[in-house]
Amino acid sequence: MIGVAMIGAGRMARVHAKAIRNTRARIASVYDVLPENSASLAEELGAKFCRTAEEAMSAPGVDAVIIASSAASHVEHIKLAVSLGKRVMCEKPLAQSYVGALEIHAHLGAEAKRVFMAFNRRFDPGHRRMWERIRAGEIGNVTQLVMHSRDPGLPPRDYIEKSGGQFRDMMVHNFDMARWLLGEEPVSVYATGSCVHEAWVAEAGDVDHSASILMTASGKIAVLAESRVCSFGFDQRIEAHGSKGMLLSENPTQTPLKFYGLGGTDAHYASSDRLKLFFLERYGESYAQEIEAFVDVVVDDADAPVNVHDGLRSAYISEAATRSFHTGQPVALNERSVFEDPIPKQKSA
Repeated sequence: MIGVAMIGAGRMARVHAKAIRNTRARIASVYDVLPENSASLAEELGAKFCRTAEEAMSAPGVDAVIIASSAASHVEHIKLAVSLGKRVMCEKPLAQSYVGALEIHAHLGAEAKRVFMAFNRRFDPGHRRMWERIRAGEIGNVTQLVMHSRDPGLPPRDYIEKSGGQFRDMMVHNFDMARWLLGEEPVSVYATGSCVHEAWVAEAGDVDHSASILMTASGKIAVLAESRVCSFGFDQRIEAHGSKGMLLSENPTQTPLKFYGLGGTDAHYASSDRLKLFFLERYGESYAQEIEAFVDVVVDDADAPVNVHDGLRSAYISEAATRSFHTGQPVALNERSVFEDPIPKQKSA
């Protein structure tokens, strides 16, 4: 049984703690910057309540660490856990800024491939099966991805103001998915966005819907369409187009129910049960599979299948997309020099 220190006691910590119950691991200790939160979660889990991150990571029986704290503390907590010889899983983002991501990547060196990054969408059953079938050559040479990611509604204003903007906060997931599914690194990105749903989002320095186009050296294209607002639920679909066909990872609905009948004259139509309305419902299984994968990595003492290299590359693309949005021009992804001047906080077009 693997002992895990949980760093953070908020929503994501509870998601991971729930998933761990069905694995070969247990939560051994809990720390959160708010003692009342860590005390509450520790009591629920029968774990040790700790007043510092180091105390939690050094507690008896702790083999691994899950970092679900605020983004501002990720670099500090990764460094501490690795220095104590623990295996680590860290929630996205790798760091609060691209500069921070570069710092921790350089600091870790060879250890970077052993720190598990929590890009949970790689573990969604539909998305993962798509990846497997692409790798098996089922649709031939993949030429284009079309990725849809729309949330049911806007998060609170204070979240928007601290998020860093939609390209850094929300689209980072699909930047990672595009790299993974295409099997090639993109060499350029063009991004655009605006506010069409709520004017206050622009006042808070963000956009409420956006799009990016990634291009690889071989000419493969990924089109990412994202929105913080969707009229019909949590819309998460991926189309993979290839020389021999297409694969579609579709939205799961709340139940498998489908209705078939005649509407009007002889028009045939079908309607489905409504979509899942919250990301914890839509990606619940992916979080469980992600934890299983992390536990396997710890047990086998193996490299992480998605790691700090992936976290850094996705942060890099997010920064380039943010710059593209500001300048209205594509940004090449083969030179870090484009980041010598700080990118201003994202603002609405």
